[in-house]
Amino acid sequence: MAITVSVVPQLSIADRLELEDRYLRVRGDLRAYRIHLGSGNVLMEPNDEYLCIVPARGGKAEGRVMLPFEDDARLSEIISKAFLLAADRKLEHATILDQIRR
Repeated sequence: MAITVSVVPQLSIADRLELEDRYLRVRGDLRAYRIHLGSGNVLMEPNDEYLCIVPARGGKAEGRVMLPFEDDARLSEIISKAFLLAADRKLEHATILDQIRR
């Protein structure tokens, strides 16, 4: 949690993020989300509906951002999801969009 507190304010999307107890709250354009800091699970507000986001496996590293804390897999996952959800209006993945728009 301590590293999360120090990293979050430095992110380019910091104005869309808020740390709340065990969650990182992300304000998207379509919805607000809460990412659990222990599990990385995402809940959508207002009803705490679970949002299933499965990380892509394999593929090229081209175009990927290398994070300075990449050895911390959970923090990397949480920060990646935060960036994805902060830009939810730009999402093109049908499965994720269908869940958000329910």
